[in-house]
Amino acid sequence: MKIALGLVVLAGIGIGLALPAARPAPIAVVAATPPAEMPVATRIARSPSGHFLAVANVNDEPVRFLVDTGADTVALTLDDARRAHVAFDPAQFTVIGKGAAGDVRGQEVRIASIVLDGKRASDVRAVVLQDSEMSLLGQNYLRHIGSVKIADDTMTLE
Repeated sequence: MKIALGLVVLAGIGIGLALPAARPAPIAVVAATPPAEMPVATRIARSPSGHFLAVANVNDEPVRFLVDTGADTVALTLDDARRAHVAFDPAQFTVIGKGAAGDVRGQEVRIASIVLDGKRASDVRAVVLQDSEMSLLGQNYLRHIGSVKIADDTMTLE
C-alpha cells in the first residue's frame, strides 16, 4: 500500500514537472475613487447670529437657508421660490400655522430637487411663506441625510 501511494505521489510530481508552469492571473489594480455624485461630510460653522446657514441648490438655483433642525418642513421665501421656479400663487395663500407674531400664511408646494454638497432629495414637500425673510431647511430634507450632528460651533451633515 505504501509503495502504491509512493508511486502515485511520484507520478504526480513527474506530471507537474512535465507541464508548463501556470502563470498567475494578472491582478487588476484599481484606484479607489468615489463616484462623482458621492456626498461628502458637510461642515457648517455657526454664524455670528448663532444660526447655521448654508447654500443649497433648489431646482438648480442657489438658495441661502437657515438649517433648522426644529422645523418640520422646508420653507421658502417668496423671492427664493420665484428664483427657483417653484410654482405658487399668492392668491391661494392660507393660514398654515402659528408663529410668535400670529398666523403664518403660505402655500404648500413641491420642490423637484434640493441638493446641498451632493446630498440630494427629490420631490420635497415644502411651503412658500408670505412674510418670511429667510428660507428654512427643515427635517423633511434633513431626513435624507445619514446624520446631523452639532458639536461646539459646527454642524456636520453626513
